[in-house]
Parts: sequence; C-alpha cells; structure tokens
Amino acid sequence: MSLPDTRPARASILGALRAGHAATLPAPHLAPYLGGPYGRSSLGPLVDPAMLLEPFETAARASRADVLRASRANWPQAVRAALKQRGCTRVAIGAASPLQPGLDAALRDLQVRRFEQALEQWKGELFDAVDAGITSTEAGIADTGTLVLCPGAREPRTLSLVPPVHVAVLMASSLYASLPAALRALTPEADMPTNLLLISGPSKTADIQQTLAYGAHGPKELVIVLVDDLPAAEGQT
Repeated sequence: MSLPDTRPARASILGALRAGHAATLPAPHLAPYLGGPYGRSSLGPLVDPAMLLEPFETAARASRADVLRASRANWPQAVRAALKQRGCTRVAIGAASPLQPGLDAALRDLQVRRFEQALEQWKGELFDAVDAGITSTEAGIADTGTLVLCPGAREPRTLSLVPPVHVAVLMASSLYASLPAALRALTPEADMPTNLLLISGPSKTADIQQTLAYGAHGPKELVIVLVDDLPAAEGQT
C-alpha cells in the first residue's frame, strides 16, 4: 500500500505561512517592563557579593546541590576531591574551558576527555562512559541558589546536561541577589547567546504520579565549587 504524496500540501501550507508573515512587525515597547518592579532601572545598586555567599549556599543546598567552599589557590583540588569522593574517574570538560590550565595538573591522574569534536562523533562515549562534566559559570543567583551558564563552542551545554555528575565552578565575585540583577550585569542582549542555562540543583521531575524524582533526565548530582575570589578574602587564602 503506497502512502499519498503530502509534499504539495506541505508546500502550500508553508507558502501561506510565509506570505502571512511578510509584513515587518513593529518593535516591542519595553518601557513598561523596564520601569516596573523587575526592570533594570528599579533595582538600585548591586549588592556586595560578600553579603550573598551565605544566602546563595543556603538556597543551593535547599535545592539538593552540594556546595564546596574554595579559595583562588585550591579550587582545582576541591574539584578533584569532589570527583574522587563520588568515584568519578572519567570526566569531560570543554575544549576551550576557561578553567584550564588550572584543572590540568589537578586532574592528571583521571581520564579527562576534552569536548573537541562534534557530538555525533563521540555521543556514545559521552552518554555511556563519562562519569562527570565540569563547567564554568557566568553567575550565581543568591535568592534561589541558581547557576547561570552560557554554553557555546568552548563549553557545550551537554557537559551540564548529560553526565550523571555536574561539577560547576562559581566565582563569588559573580554572585547576584536576583535574576533581574544578574541580567542587568551580564547584559546578554548585547551579544545574544544561543541560550542561557539556569540550573537549580540536580535534574528533577514530578511527571510520574506527581512524585519528585531526581536524576530522571540529567545529572543526579550537582556540585558547586564556590571560589572566594573577593578582595577582602585575598589575604586570608
């Protein structure tokens, strides 16, 4: 039994859609939003990141993330200790990760795989053999314990979405009180990324019988290495 040829119908539908969007839409008027309670003009001065260390850690732990404090000098060792504690021997990092070369020496006794080729060429290994993915972060949001990641060619988003353990390195100087405050500082619209990832704890879902389950479609564990790089702490670390 042969199936009917649907190509003419498809071409007709797509043609109608294209014709309907031929007119240029007016630019959105953002003044009401920007002047409202979540607009950048109403946020006031940014909060000192030193005041956000404890709130961020409390909120992150409430979302079942593990938070490890570290200094400028020992954060690579903190990453290694987190991996060792969880039995992770095969780890993946971005081909141009900003965490290098700091991690190179600390992870020399592990099997480190750099994301240097197309996903299709090593997808099986990434999904089946890699124990942990290590990423940098753009920011941390204190009121929800959320990480902001800006994935791209140097650090593809699959590093934080696929391996069972995600280790994220967060600088304390990039802590912000809220999401609007972080977006005001990061200004992603100036160089719009493909996407921004907002990560609060390990992956979770309540789709089945409304019962919350962790690690259903992503990392079962999120480890945040919080690096105290603030000026007041430099003499103590």
